[in-house]
Amino acid sequence: MHRCPDWDARLAAYLEPLRLRPFAWGKHDCCTFAAGAVEAMTGVDPMPEFRGRYSTAIGSARALRRLGRGDLASTLDGKFEAVPAALAQRGDIVMSSGLLGICWGPFLFAVGSEGDREGLIRIERAKWMEPRAWRVAYGF
Repeated sequence: MHRCPDWDARLAAYLEPLRLRPFAWGKHDCCTFAAGAVEAMTGVDPMPEFRGRYSTAIGSARALRRLGRGDLASTLDGKFEAVPAALAQRGDIVMSSGLLGICWGPFLFAVGSEGDREGLIRIERAKWMEPRAWRVAYGF
């Protein structure tokens, strides 16, 4: 699984319609959002085994135990190369305080809420808490 040559345009096109889409377990949560971003950049869904398998927080945790490696970070470790969060580049997957999203240079895009607005939120890199990151590979 490698980024397509036009991965940045594909990622931007993926993000745009999601700006105001509210959080929904199994449909538009941190895992499906990040997996969708990877699919947009590479053409490959990295988490197909989870699609349609849960609709609640408890269901998500059960799916990670049953289909993944027990938790989200360990499951991502099995699918992507872990990199120091300080080296995360635009398009890489980043987890901050358990919230999974996509690096967009100086910040992270994730599904959440700010005030009354739901949809994609921006978290500045300086505010990432206990960050972890995974590289979405480039083609050669």
